[in-house]
Amino acid sequence: MQNYLDDLNFVADLLLDNKVILSPTDTVWGLGCNAMSQIAVNKIYEIKQRDSDKPFILLVNSIEQLKKYIKHVHPRIETLIHFHQRPLSIVYEANGHLPTYLKNKDNTVAIRVTKNQMLIDLINKINQPLVSTSANIQGSPTPSKYEEVQSNILEKVDYIFKSERKSQDSNPPSMLIKFDEEGELIFLRK
Repeated sequence: MQNYLDDLNFVADLLLDNKVILSPTDTVWGLGCNAMSQIAVNKIYEIKQRDSDKPFILLVNSIEQLKKYIKHVHPRIETLIHFHQRPLSIVYEANGHLPTYLKNKDNTVAIRVTKNQMLIDLINKINQPLVSTSANIQGSPTPSKYEEVQSNILEKVDYIFKSERKSQDSNPPSMLIKFDEEGELIFLRK
């Protein structure tokens, strides 16, 4: 247990120092950073060779933390978050507490309440949401196993936090949904 806590403290310090990590998420192997560090977010754009007009998903540790960054959480969304089997990223209208670089042009942001305990612990340690995105070059296959992460990605991250994910674990990316003006559910990625 002490090794985990030492690793967690070390990684939290890296995140607070504008660094980018590679780690398992509740879906695939991902790149992550402190969402409030534009330096680190820009580094992830460079690593992925992704246009900066395509913001990343944010990870939060709870519905309470989610409510800090968005205008409204529909009760149906709270129910979905609690009971949905697959990880669920939801597009919301952002409030004024998120920097512009984290939002889409229409002032929306995709956020997932993570159920991965390591990520919850990291978010608690830094007291900020994390940026999360698959650990691949834009357009390349998404790595569900550590062994599938491309070497050029491995070389560019500041730290690899393997934690508890076993190499044979394989999860699909999160579902991406939003609610329209009438409260109807729209699937953006199944």
